[in-house]
Amino acid sequence: MIYIFAVLVHESSQNYQLRQQADSLDVDIAKLQSEIENLGYKVTYYQTDLYKEKLAREKLGLQKSGEQVIIIRNNDQAAQPSTPGTKAGAGKDGAKTNLQQWIDFLFGS
Repeated sequence: MIYIFAVLVHESSQNYQLRQQADSLDVDIAKLQSEIENLGYKVTYYQTDLYKEKLAREKLGLQKSGEQVIIIRNNDQAAQPSTPGTKAGAGKDGAKTNLQQWIDFLFGS
């Protein structure tokens, strides 16, 4: 009786472990299928004329015929010449340090 009970417990634990592995693999399969689906959508998008036009504009700087391109430059304090009265915490040449820029961004200074 004890031997049969031991074998039954062993088989039950082995069955439980195999079920957990199967469930884990099912989750992995679902994730991979979702990733395959997303990649399929990307491939479809990359083959569209809309994407090709966007890529030509961004990477190659091309434009449609009759279209005018306007370039807007940011007025960055780092690009301005340094003055003797710069704030404390300014880095080389009057440019703000990274920390100061973050503080200004977060607290709206």
